[in-house]
Amino acid sequence: MVEVAGESAAGKTQLCIQLAISAQLPEEFGGLGGEVVYISTEGPFPVSRLESMVYPFVCRVCDEEYANLIDPADFMHRIHVAEFESMETMFHAFDYKVPALLSTGNVRLVIVDSIAAHLRFNTGDESSHQTPMAFYKDRSENLLAMGGKFKRWANDYHCAFVFTNQVKDIISEEHGGSMPNGSGTGGLVPAPGHSLPTLSRQNNTVESDSSSGLSLTDMGTEFAVLSMGRKAPALGAVWANIINTRIMMYQRRGLAPSEFRLASDTQADADQPAAEPPKHLLLTRRWIENAFSPWAPRAECEVVLDSGGFRHISLTDD
Repeated sequence: MVEVAGESAAGKTQLCIQLAISAQLPEEFGGLGGEVVYISTEGPFPVSRLESMVYPFVCRVCDEEYANLIDPADFMHRIHVAEFESMETMFHAFDYKVPALLSTGNVRLVIVDSIAAHLRFNTGDESSHQTPMAFYKDRSENLLAMGGKFKRWANDYHCAFVFTNQVKDIISEEHGGSMPNGSGTGGLVPAPGHSLPTLSRQNNTVESDSSSGLSLTDMGTEFAVLSMGRKAPALGAVWANIINTRIMMYQRRGLAPSEFRLASDTQADADQPAAEPPKHLLLTRRWIENAFSPWAPRAECEVVLDSGGFRHISLTDD
């Protein structure tokens, strides 16, 4: 039961497509040798992206000789896609279509992209006059019922479940609200009394109050700022206690040179040209973080997204 959470355009669907390909690879290449159920709730399944990703991804994970033997269309044929535009049709699929597919014994991965689309807000018939409190009560009950089904299916049919999730803004006490640093936030909210780090524009370093207890030594500046931004996965603590693993995805979009002007005290003269921004601020950077998991420690890595999907880059890479 794995959740992949992040803001829009962070790459959640791209990662799910990559997982859908990987799950079909033979076990000798690290795959599961099975089929995939892909439930899409936020638009049509990106068939063209999957077919364009297959060859470069298989070349990287397996070898070129094996990649030359495959047909990208075959990977699409082993993915059972279901697209739903309402909460009712999604629940109907969970009751009938998904268990029917799992009973074939060939499905090794179920992806729901995204679990929050029809559950985050009350988008049902307005004539029902359901109060917000009643909606969230029903949602909690539905989440618990679905979670029970997913766990039972995962155990009975030996398959993994991956869910993408949206994120929400967090209102802290210092900003007029109340949000404790508790379960379900993925560690995105500093503990009470701790401050967020700030980015120093003079030397591009992170400055943090020593009382925060946060170690930024091994974290990139941009990742440190993004990962401790005031955002948390949607659906609250009920859903956070259903999943086993939470993976967070972050991106810092690159700036155009015209959008960035470095100011300093030494550039008071208007005739003096503005300093050029550091090159790393002009590039889009992405990170994936294991927020919590029963089988792996909390850690993060920087990744790049190319034609073959995501790949890890080390601190020594250019």
